[in-house]
Amino acid sequence: MKKTIVRIGLLSAIALVGVNQLAMAAISSNMEMVHGDHKTETFKVYGNCGMCEKNIEGSLKNVKGIDKADWNKETKMMEVTFDPEVITLTEIKQKIADVGYDTDEVRATEKAYKGLPGCCQYERPENNGDHHNHQH
Repeated sequence: MKKTIVRIGLLSAIALVGVNQLAMAAISSNMEMVHGDHKTETFKVYGNCGMCEKNIEGSLKNVKGIDKADWNKETKMMEVTFDPEVITLTEIKQKIADVGYDTDEVRATEKAYKGLPGCCQYERPENNGDHHNHQH
């Protein structure tokens, strides 16, 4: 009788370990499906203050393909997580430039920049990755 109880207990423990492993595998594969095709990129966005942060991050809110956008006003670095099959990094940078903020590759129009509140008008970089001013 004692051996039977030990066997049942041992078999139950093995079954529970197996079910747990199966559950963990299912959770892992779901996470990969959700995040499998998404990328996180970091790049420079020029700006000054908390209002800049709100505007820069706001330019990417509710944009299809963008999961997360976080701009750090101290480092001037943007971290964005997105689906590259839905939106490209260049398109993301263009959306930021459209609201007046230069990125490391895409420069805001003069009109968009001048439309920023005074506290948000940062010192613009000279060339800013714009390849129109020199020959290749």
